[in-house]
Amino acid sequence: MKNLGIEDCWIVGDSYVGGLVGDNRCRITSSYSTGAVYGDYNVGGLVGRNVGIIMSSYSTGAVYGGDNVGGLVGNNDYIITSSYSTGAVYGDWTVGGLVGDNDYGSITSSYSTGAVSGRSVGGLVGDNDDGSITSSYWDKETSGQSSSAGGEGKTTAEMKQQATYVGWDFVNIWTIEEGVSYPYLRELGPTQGST
Repeated sequence: MKNLGIEDCWIVGDSYVGGLVGDNRCRITSSYSTGAVYGDYNVGGLVGRNVGIIMSSYSTGAVYGGDNVGGLVGNNDYIITSSYSTGAVYGDWTVGGLVGDNDYGSITSSYSTGAVSGRSVGGLVGDNDDGSITSSYWDKETSGQSSSAGGEGKTTAEMKQQATYVGWDFVNIWTIEEGVSYPYLRELGPTQGST
């Protein structure tokens, strides 16, 4: 999928609920969602459960769920790269600003900034079983969380500095207004929607 946007709507369901896709088994590229998402299990701002590839995508809508609740993805079993979420995340168990439960997945060059609340929570990831998380960050101040199952927590000021994002491609993929904005994707432009 390419250049898709779901804006200003409410997505409501039970399990495998996402602002763009419920259960992703393919590739999602350069896509975004700004609508609020409500569900019970495997609930994410962009994708409920990911066993495919998500790259260069984001979500901004608030996410409300029970178990495995994430700002971008509820449950990740494969690849998330160069993506982010800014929406608030409210859940009961295994709740993360970017991903609720990172089972066997890989998360690289991604970040989250939204407020996170619930039990078994993390600023970036709620629970990380056998997955890998590299060069990924969360805002400790806006999330209200000082810990995560992976990633590095930074202050808001640090999150708005290019030097924070080690190994990120700011020539082809990302851009940032130094000291003013969080990074955003060149292809999609400044973040749409709000938290």
